[in-house]
Amino acid sequence: MKTINLHPALQYCQDVLSGKIVAGKYVKLAVQRHLDDLKTGPARGLYFDVKAAQRVIDFFHILHHHKGEWAGKPVVLEPWQQFYIWCLYGWKRADCTRRFRSSYLAVARKNGKTTLSAGKALYALILDNEPGAQVYTVATKEEQARIAFDDASFIIDKTPSLKKVVKVFTKSITYQENSFVKPLGSDSKRQDGFDPSYAVVDEYHAHPDASMLDVIESGTGARRQPMIDIITTAGYNQQGPCFKLERVIKEILEGKKQDDSQFGMIFALDEEDLVDPKEGERPAWENPEIWVKANPNLGISPKLSFMMDRLKKAQNEGGEKEVDFKTKNLNVWTQAAKTWIQDSFWLACTKNGLKPEYFIGRKCFGGLDLASRVDIASLSLLFPLENYFHNGKPVKFARFGWYFVPEDSARRRSTADKVSYLEWIKDGWIFGTPGNVTDYSFIKARVQDLAAMFDIVSIGYDPWNSSQLVIDLTEEGATMSEFRQGFASLSTPTKEYEKLILGGELITSEDPVIRWMLGNVAIRRDPAGNIKPDKEKSQEKIDGIVSDIIALGEYLSDDSEGESVYESRGIIGISVFLFWFILGIL
Repeated sequence: MKTINLHPALQYCQDVLSGKIVAGKYVKLAVQRHLDDLKTGPARGLYFDVKAAQRVIDFFHILHHHKGEWAGKPVVLEPWQQFYIWCLYGWKRADCTRRFRSSYLAVARKNGKTTLSAGKALYALILDNEPGAQVYTVATKEEQARIAFDDASFIIDKTPSLKKVVKVFTKSITYQENSFVKPLGSDSKRQDGFDPSYAVVDEYHAHPDASMLDVIESGTGARRQPMIDIITTAGYNQQGPCFKLERVIKEILEGKKQDDSQFGMIFALDEEDLVDPKEGERPAWENPEIWVKANPNLGISPKLSFMMDRLKKAQNEGGEKEVDFKTKNLNVWTQAAKTWIQDSFWLACTKNGLKPEYFIGRKCFGGLDLASRVDIASLSLLFPLENYFHNGKPVKFARFGWYFVPEDSARRRSTADKVSYLEWIKDGWIFGTPGNVTDYSFIKARVQDLAAMFDIVSIGYDPWNSSQLVIDLTEEGATMSEFRQGFASLSTPTKEYEKLILGGELITSEDPVIRWMLGNVAIRRDPAGNIKPDKEKSQEKIDGIVSDIIALGEYLSDDSEGESVYESRGIIGISVFLFWFILGIL
């Protein structure tokens, strides 16, 4: 009996639907859509051109990789990539132009997205039969747009047949007289008056809005078969244009919406893979056998060992590491970790008996979060350390916090919300101020007392609720530094704060208030991956964490130079050293 060898793209369809290849819901639907359209498409004026599809696949096979273990070797498209190219370029309209004018491919990182983007850009430049082809690699910033552009440039350098017909310049790749590839970002000088025939939008999840896509779409009207080709990984901004577009793609694949001009393929875990497990059971997303749903190149790139290493970090550290693993390696749209930093890491940073008095005369940095006057306010001090060890590890900082709350609010919150404010006031962990609003004179007095004990370099504060207090403290000689609450200010110290805790490089006293606050923190991410504590989404108060991060931000931004605190304070420094030694701190 004669064996019939199917084209790899069609074999892929068969293997996905039979279960031989593990695939998620929306890959199965993309495969089924193709097969259904072979039957129903002609009635809508559609037909499939096998030669056109194979032509693009053959073009990819003349390209050569330029980096990693495959550098210099020909590009070999995996079956899923062949199916993707097969559909994108094989489907035609009755007028013989391409069916699909917009494409959306979502897949986890390290699965060859950039090589696909670069290869299609070069095909659009050379073989798309488009006079005066204008091809753009698009991103929010031109520097980001250059990633796919540079990849195309390097591929040309490794592909002898291409080097004969195209020229590579710093900001353009040209073919014949008037066809080119150029990077385009929101900061590029030229965005209007151009005529794109093909655009590849890489990592659309990072776009804060659809403005760049609108610019491209508005410029394609004169082209006979333009294509806007989006390739992305999942992100964090579920209010952004990428998440909204993916929702439309899913509805098209599900048959809820109809659009013959839109192609879509989404490699991701299924909803049931993300359901919280029963007690004692392992989460489904930790199972390597289903990772191929989001990583169709698993075993080639990314390597399984790389994925296992990433999983181990997610399991051990939780919080943001888990979110990052799910988002970038499993292609799952996320917002924030349920728990940013696990309590066990904070407990490992806790030193019994540690007191601020041990650091008299030491240099430190302050953070002040006044928040609302009807609830808790927080003051933090962060002390840089040298040659200090805890649990056998070197420690970089000691932190302490002071908290203030109106007594009326404390009683109300303790009764209604079961927050332990009254108990913490009784035990001396929180200062209760008379009345129903925070009396800032208490905070002012505390800062003055601490300034007499320590060398406070500066105190960062959020200007939102600073009012007269900052003016008063400044007049008293305190160096007050405005510290705004946006991503630009908070992302770096937030990431560093997390790193310090997870690495055991921060020590704190036994402080039930800050420990409670840490468990409340929800983290917000912007499309660029910057992070900050999110008060609105956090389940309870996090002001002490915010003031800690502000204090760390003050330290990170300090560029002062001069004599050390030991030189300036002389005998005090020696006395403190002996004090530490006697108490067993060193």
